[in-house]
Amino acid sequence: MKALLKQSFDAGDVSLQQVVKPEPGHNEVVIKVHFAGICGTDMKIYDGHYHAYKKPLVLGHEFSGQVAEVGPGVEGLVIGTNVVARTIYSSCGKCESCIRGRENLCPEKTRIGFDHDGVFTEYVKVHKDQIHVLPKEIDLVTAALLEPFTVAVHALNQITIKPSDVVLVIGPGPIGLMTVLLCKAYGATVVAAGLEQDKKRLELAQKVGADLVLVSDQNNSEAALLDLTDGQGPNIVLECSGTAGGVNQGLELCRRSGQYLQIGTRSTPITVDFMKIAYKEIKVTGSIGHTKLDWENSIRIVQDGKVDFSPLIDHFYYLEQWNEAFQAFKNKEQTKVLFKL
Repeated sequence: MKALLKQSFDAGDVSLQQVVKPEPGHNEVVIKVHFAGICGTDMKIYDGHYHAYKKPLVLGHEFSGQVAEVGPGVEGLVIGTNVVARTIYSSCGKCESCIRGRENLCPEKTRIGFDHDGVFTEYVKVHKDQIHVLPKEIDLVTAALLEPFTVAVHALNQITIKPSDVVLVIGPGPIGLMTVLLCKAYGATVVAAGLEQDKKRLELAQKVGADLVLVSDQNNSEAALLDLTDGQGPNIVLECSGTAGGVNQGLELCRRSGQYLQIGTRSTPITVDFMKIAYKEIKVTGSIGHTKLDWENSIRIVQDGKVDFSPLIDHFYYLEQWNEAFQAFKNKEQTKVLFKL
């Protein structure tokens, strides 16, 4: 079968190759991949900025598909069933994080697309416990976006958000836009912020429900936000860009005793004026990945029709077009870049 392989830690060094189709072992399931999305971490691996993965590696961890084969010990999964699978293949099951159901924080966790071959291929092998069967209300295209949406769901579980809150979402990438969707489902007033180069995505943020958008690198761009909040700033800041500018802008604008949540990530340190946190008594927390419960909640939210991902999708790529797809992601030509297999 064809698969997109990263051969080393060097920048680039990616190629489409023929590999052996996986066979399911004990408690394992082979899934026929139908749609797979490019994540920012995939791009970090491609660019040589992220080294926490085995090599050679089949890239990718966001996907949807159908059960193709099941191994010994797997019961109740019918061939052809529409499914998604969590990124985490295994965790230790013994540390405090695992005991509390927070396997995303387990120091010994392994993941598809990092420690195990990922989904930019025709078939992927996963552990049976990773799988979530899709309800009939969720099609396979929508399901391919569940992984990044679940990042947003997990993040918002770290804070308290009320319909009366004004929420600033910094960074209108796919997760930022999904965070806008989710905050609107919570009933909050939402402001989306990005740069001049993000204008197309900021327009999309308005389309999916943002009450106000800010172009942060334009003069006096924050005046409308301060006017909306009587000069106090937002109650909640959700930083989704993972950039130094976004982090410091968020801390600067967050109102006194407000909440700040770091969702966006990067592979290098950021210099932050930590005294803003002290002087304004800002409650700061972080968020990474997701848990099994987050996936169940995400599926229910989408099944109930509370969010609509369709505005985020406007084009599909075949795996043979992988280089074009990666460049489209890097150049922000598409909102959510999906492979169709």
